[in-house]
Amino acid sequence: MNIDGFLNKNPFVRIVLPFAIGIVLHHQTEISTVLNVAILCVSTILSVLFYNISLSYKYRWLPGAMLFVNLCALGYTTASLNNSSSFIPPEANTRECTYRACITNNPSHGEKACKVDLRVEAVSILGKWYDFDAKIVATIMNDSLTSQLKAGNTIQFSSKIDSIDLPKNPFGFNYSQYLQLNGVQGSIFLNSGEWHISDEGTHGLKQHALNIRMMLIGLLEKAGLEGNELGLASTLVLGYKNSIDDDVKQAYMNAGAMHVLAVSGMHVGIVCIVLELLMKLFGGNRFFKTKRVIIIALLWAYAFITGLSPSVLRATVMFTAVELARLLNKEMTIYNTLAISAVFLLTIRPEMLFHAGFQLSYAAVVGIVYFQPRIVKLIKISKKRRLLRYIWELTAVSIAAQISTLPFCLFYFERTPVYFWLSNIVVSPGAVVMISLTLLLLAVSPFDIAAKIVGTITSYTAKLMNYLVTSISNLPFSTIENTYITLFQAAMVAVIIISATIWLNTREYNWLLGALTAFLAVIIPSSIESVRNSSAQALCVYYSPKNAMAHFVDGNSSYWIRGAVGDKKQAGLLTKGGNIHWRSVLTDYYDYTAEIRNGHLLTKNGFFVFDSISGLTVNDSTMPFKIKSPQSLDYLIVSGKPNIRAKDLPKTLHFKKIIIDASVPAWIAKDWERKFSGSQIHNVRRQGAYIHQMSRQTGY
Repeated sequence: MNIDGFLNKNPFVRIVLPFAIGIVLHHQTEISTVLNVAILCVSTILSVLFYNISLSYKYRWLPGAMLFVNLCALGYTTASLNNSSSFIPPEANTRECTYRACITNNPSHGEKACKVDLRVEAVSILGKWYDFDAKIVATIMNDSLTSQLKAGNTIQFSSKIDSIDLPKNPFGFNYSQYLQLNGVQGSIFLNSGEWHISDEGTHGLKQHALNIRMMLIGLLEKAGLEGNELGLASTLVLGYKNSIDDDVKQAYMNAGAMHVLAVSGMHVGIVCIVLELLMKLFGGNRFFKTKRVIIIALLWAYAFITGLSPSVLRATVMFTAVELARLLNKEMTIYNTLAISAVFLLTIRPEMLFHAGFQLSYAAVVGIVYFQPRIVKLIKISKKRRLLRYIWELTAVSIAAQISTLPFCLFYFERTPVYFWLSNIVVSPGAVVMISLTLLLLAVSPFDIAAKIVGTITSYTAKLMNYLVTSISNLPFSTIENTYITLFQAAMVAVIIISATIWLNTREYNWLLGALTAFLAVIIPSSIESVRNSSAQALCVYYSPKNAMAHFVDGNSSYWIRGAVGDKKQAGLLTKGGNIHWRSVLTDYYDYTAEIRNGHLLTKNGFFVFDSISGLTVNDSTMPFKIKSPQSLDYLIVSGKPNIRAKDLPKTLHFKKIIIDASVPAWIAKDWERKFSGSQIHNVRRQGAYIHQMSRQTGY
């Protein structure tokens, strides 16, 4: 592999890495604007000077080094400019204000409330209006007005914008970080009557496009599509995911087919092919340049309608570059095209670099382009066996994408699908058929009879595709659980893949040594972590408003003491997240009333002894009791809606710390806080999860 030759053929690949490093540096460090501008100016001047003067062989690396620094500084500057926030008057933090905001996306309607993305344009404080520019997310309780909301409307409300809370558990999806990376600065909750629509008109090109998307979804519904069939069609073609059930999404994730639900290069490619065919119907090969311009315009219209997601933007920019190259009669490699699209997207939205979708999208495409042809060659299949050859090529696509996205999948997701190769044989041709049928359905929608016929065919096709994917996800051992790794380990996995690939091409054993070193860097920390976790002990009371649960970690064993479980799905996610966090293997579940003598944990009638600590749990199954002799315990854990009040607890009991978990209603929590006002109190609802780690004792 000639790396210099590759970079010479793909010059934009040289730009992406330092530009991305500059964006990362902006998020990890704080450099003054003056210093940043100075570095950018000096590096630019030195880059120009070094490329225009003759240097000796010894200093041949200087021009490249200065250009690298210059591009890093440019990335840093770009991130700084895109991260600018508007001035917030001091009064806005201390009182309710009146805000005027524009809805930037189609509302997501739920049973009790709808969620909308808002861009606040102005704020009124003490009767005076200030210009304002901030992105927030709003949860609005359903009423007669919420059904009228659409992208581009302006609403007015009086309330206080809340800051984005940090995660209250040490595991799980970091929603606050996700919002911050998307430029969201706060959140707000609005009851009925606290807001009104001040302008029903649609503002902004993107908002017009999103409303067109809702109109197109209405055409699909009119043609007879409903439920998950409507959800699949609108997701595949229009990028609207709110119509598809969470269970179906989970099935696609377990089957390794989640990528098909994100409008990406394949979807945009199919649209591009359809547009090419339509252009040929009108004038054959005539008006070549005009047709290229029309195709580019229609591709961007499609990108706006689907919501301008990172995968759509990447694919649209890539196909735009291809069409421009054809228009200018220039040749362009796929790697250079990908690099151009990445630089373009990171220039307009630098925060995309930190989105899992952006990273997975580019990694998958690079993997497919590079690995798929080489994997196909491993098994030679005669061209006469077209079906078998087609299946093998599709399987090779899945394997190639899985190889290149492996570090990201291991880091972002706690499970790895086993049957990804099988699901891809179903979803790849299925997606092509579904996209084609849905586009045809939209085309014939003005004709009722034709729309009903095509709609029926589309509905049955979607039902079959969902059934097959769900069946694959339900196969035994469909996923490998608890595959979470650290960021450093993920980077080492990437080094292994890259080094091994270069070694296979060059047979230079330095690359093989690098791969083996990276492998040891993954294995050794994991082994140390396993040894450390085997002796770890902890008492954990997590944030879970609808479930009363306490978690006792005893090495690789995990004991969950459960009271009221109001949300089984949330409870399942909680236990799963806790076990992954502590690397627990053996898990047992007990009710609060159970008598346990297992390992280092003893419980009876709500009292517990766990190695060196002791305590009492009070919950909805606790009955009044008396203890005559004074007892000093480490913890009192209050959960759910206790049958006894705080004043009824025996006065002979004394506690070092009171933990009130998130399942306790606020009025009950206040009663217990008043009773133990002189003690150390941890309210999980306000303060987040409580975790007490211990050193294992040798005996009781």
